[in-house]
Amino acid sequence: MDKLNTDISYEEIIKRLEAKGYPTYPVGGCVRDSILGRKIKDIDLTTLARPDEIKEVFSSEKLIDIGKKFGTIKVISKGEEFEITTFRSDGKYLDGRHPDEISFSDNLIDDLKRRDFTINAMAYDKGKIIDPFYGRCDLEKKIVRAVGNPYDRIEEDYLRSLRAVRFATRLGFEIDKDLKKAISENSTNINLISKERIRDEISKILIEDKPSRGIRLLDELCLLDKIFPELARTKGFDQHSSHHNLDVYEHSLKVVDRTESDLVTRIASLYHDVGKVDTFFLDENGEGRFFGHQNLSEKLLEKRLKDLRFPKKFIEDAKSLVKRHMDCSNTYTKKSIRKLLRRIGEANLRRLFNLQRADILATVHRDISNIDLGENILEEVLIDNTPKKRSDLAINGNDLIALGYPQGKIIGDILTKIEEAIIDDKLENNREDILAFVSKRS
Repeated sequence: MDKLNTDISYEEIIKRLEAKGYPTYPVGGCVRDSILGRKIKDIDLTTLARPDEIKEVFSSEKLIDIGKKFGTIKVISKGEEFEITTFRSDGKYLDGRHPDEISFSDNLIDDLKRRDFTINAMAYDKGKIIDPFYGRCDLEKKIVRAVGNPYDRIEEDYLRSLRAVRFATRLGFEIDKDLKKAISENSTNINLISKERIRDEISKILIEDKPSRGIRLLDELCLLDKIFPELARTKGFDQHSSHHNLDVYEHSLKVVDRTESDLVTRIASLYHDVGKVDTFFLDENGEGRFFGHQNLSEKLLEKRLKDLRFPKKFIEDAKSLVKRHMDCSNTYTKKSIRKLLRRIGEANLRRLFNLQRADILATVHRDISNIDLGENILEEVLIDNTPKKRSDLAINGNDLIALGYPQGKIIGDILTKIEEAIIDDKLENNREDILAFVSKRS
């Protein structure tokens, strides 16, 4: 390989370190992705230089000490960022996540030996690949394999179980059978990892091109029921429905693959039908019914996302999609689109359409004309004079107070009535008409 597949000016950073006698190499993901022909967006470097020596070499640049005790200094040079880490070897991992001690090394191979998978344990040196663990061979075989003993690698850091799934999902690779066994036998330990770290890895898996692959791997490795237990319960759940030819689990995976690569939509897709398990009953014709399943699904999603420490706004956005994914059972109108736009906002309404389209196409039906209609109406509504939020009204609370209304709840109630009248096309959004409307109601 002649050079790394990047426009990042990393060579100058290496030259400056090596001019001071410190061998330095691009390492890890940038080497892996270059071999695969994938464009590199960031480059990590490993070097013989100790943290203080890195700081000395780049004393004229902006430096961020992001992990000095672990040997990592971030250098910002000419607008580009580089994480530079001293060669190191790790001690024992006592908590299933972090080594109890770090030892700096004079040997690049020691640094590569401590890494998780062979495809991440390669370095680059002026046109040559340094590959002591045959990562390049595993790239050709399309396999994720541990460096050394897979049990040791997983027991050192249980998060590596999810990282293996992420790389396999992203690259379309298989996971080595011995690594699979090590992950499965340690699956109960995944909850020793912080919820935030689990959330971050799961999020990366779900925005890949085919997220269902990652979900299936989680299930195969006995991790799905530890992370998404409500989804795991839907496996094999027969819907007994003439509208569905798949069980709830398979339907959900088909839906998530059809949605855009947006994390809110993907999470909502996974959970939009989990409430069906507990709302199911057979009607007099033997047809499966799930009245209110969207409301239960919303509650189950909220509980799970809170457990995984997702931000409040993210949770509210995802809940809004699950709660309203059945809205398309009625024909969209200007009135219904205006109400949805006000309640969940434009971004979430577009996400909702995306989920609904994927949901319909994952059933025996193919008619998405109502979704197309809703999207067309949305474009019309966005350019008309209808208020999209309360601040768009031609009057405000101060205007009502000036008319003699007392401060308090009554102001909000009147503004709500004005909004509803405009949405129902009974009132124009202009000051004169609104004031006349208010006067008639006084």
